[in-house]
Amino acid sequence: MGQIIENGGSYYLPKMAGLGRALEFAYTGHLDAQRAYDWGLLNYLVPSEEMEQTTRDLCDRIMRTPPMVQWISKRIMRTAMDTSLENTMVLTSNAGGILNGSDDADEARRAFLEKRAPVFRGR
Repeated sequence: MGQIIENGGSYYLPKMAGLGRALEFAYTGHLDAQRAYDWGLLNYLVPSEEMEQTTRDLCDRIMRTPPMVQWISKRIMRTAMDTSLENTMVLTSNAGGILNGSDDADEARRAFLEKRAPVFRGR
């Protein structure tokens, strides 16, 4: 096709799949779903008829996680791609302290003691 991998793909693909696999894709432009799954580029590989239910199930699990945990986890993991283990551990430790003092953490503890599902508000 005469195209290069753009928008950060040339940066992230070798990190995710390895240099050899990334170059193979760049040279051929071919990557089917099974191979992408085998390379660790896909979290799930399901038949088409199961895709909607699998997606809904994943969304349900994500929705049960406190929004602050999702946001902070995403920020730390993205930062971790370009920093040291030590820096990542400091970020994680600091975030843990912040999260443990949040309203959502209090709600999680109350809900556990009351044997009910927590209602998180992102605070």
